[in-house]
Amino acid sequence: MARISTYPVDSSVNGLDILIGSDADDANITKNYRIDSISAYTKSTLNLGVTQVLSATDTTNQEPAGLDTPLQVTFGPAQNGPSDPVQLDALGNITFNQAGLYLFNGYSNFERQGSSGGVTVTLFRILLNGAQVSRTKGVDLSGTGLMFPYELTIPIQVSAGDVLTWEIMRDSSGVNGGGLYTHTVLGGWSNVPSADVFIYKIGV
Repeated sequence: MARISTYPVDSSVNGLDILIGSDADDANITKNYRIDSISAYTKSTLNLGVTQVLSATDTTNQEPAGLDTPLQVTFGPAQNGPSDPVQLDALGNITFNQAGLYLFNGYSNFERQGSSGGVTVTLFRILLNGAQVSRTKGVDLSGTGLMFPYELTIPIQVSAGDVLTWEIMRDSSGVNGGGLYTHTVLGGWSNVPSADVFIYKIGV
């Protein structure tokens, strides 16, 4: 019998393909195992180890200085340090200290306060190491007193040292109004934040 290492390598895998293994429940005798059976077993037993590594909230109003002027979104006070998987500074920089797969959940509360008239166009985007990684999104508000919540959840694969940021901008296609605002709640619940973020680390 030829050595297994001398067999041809086939890159196309089918669920009916067979692997050779030892049966621990039957005196370790050699048996064949189908790929689809191994796949089903893996799905039923694999623990992805999803762990929350950051939870941050900002309750201050966040308003760009003027039209076409980006503003980096903040998520409250600095948290964590270099020994943690993720750390946050007071400027809103989210630094990943450990490489891997993460789940990012971000929330922003778009409103228009101040003067009325015209339509505001408030844009927002996510950046990784200063480069935009998702499509530009936007909110149009035609009057004051309107609240538009937006929540985004995306998986992100990062290297150690990568920095994630979130920006908003009042576009000059609209009037100079709009931003992220906290909303005071009178009914006994917690106030609506201007922005918050949850980050989970995914790993076996």
